[in-house]
Amino acid sequence: MIEENCRNCKEVISGNFCGHCGQRRYKRINRNYIVEEIQDIFVDVNKGFFYSVFKTLRNPGKTAREYMEGNRVDHYKPIALTFVLAGISIFVSSSVLKFDDIMKNFSEQQHINSKLMSDVFTIISSYYAMLMVLLLPVFAFITRIPFKKEGHNYYEHIVMNSYVVSYYTLMSILVMYPILFLFRQNPEKMMLISQASFLALPFILVWFFKGFYNHIPLKKIIIKILGILALTLLTYILVVVVSTIAFILYGVFVDKGVLEYAKPK
Repeated sequence: MIEENCRNCKEVISGNFCGHCGQRRYKRINRNYIVEEIQDIFVDVNKGFFYSVFKTLRNPGKTAREYMEGNRVDHYKPIALTFVLAGISIFVSSSVLKFDDIMKNFSEQQHINSKLMSDVFTIISSYYAMLMVLLLPVFAFITRIPFKKEGHNYYEHIVMNSYVVSYYTLMSILVMYPILFLFRQNPEKMMLISQASFLALPFILVWFFKGFYNHIPLKKIIIKILGILALTLLTYILVVVVSTIAFILYGVFVDKGVLEYAKPK
């Protein structure tokens, strides 16, 4: 193979990649280049994405522990995995289940006349998977408190919670959404099933952290999870109170139109 200078760092390249910066040898973009790029996408997905999905479904806690310990070559990056799964979840809920339309019908049936409350219900129901991804920093802060003595830092807890969210999203796509599809003509039952699915989270958390911290007795894991749930509830109440106060103040002093938006008709 002919030696050439790297187009990025100018070092001499003797193989397909630069030994100094890692850039691929220069290749003019043509039809073969595009075909190779597409092939690489599917190879990367098959090697990483589906492998991580399968491992996460089998045992999310053990999979997260292996990743944290350095066994990462075959895995899809956990935070990226949560975003991809959230995107799939949103696509199914919006395009297949038509959650937006269903929530409008539900609001009418329940006589929810506030445009604000109707929109809030719709966003939470349709985009909860992305909301959970965006809340990963908060979840990490909460879960680190009871498990602080185990020595994992805040950023490692973000990765842990990525696996928890990924598992919950996967179960929603594979189990809950097909059930919701069967009841798509009944908004009340759909809402009941959707809300009931959150009751599985405590059990998922116990299973996850027992798989991750397999040296901790189950009883202690359960106590710590109860602490996590209590902290989550307190955080939720605090956010609701602060958001409500901020919303009212904004409506009173900045834009009174937002109060009309929240006012029942």
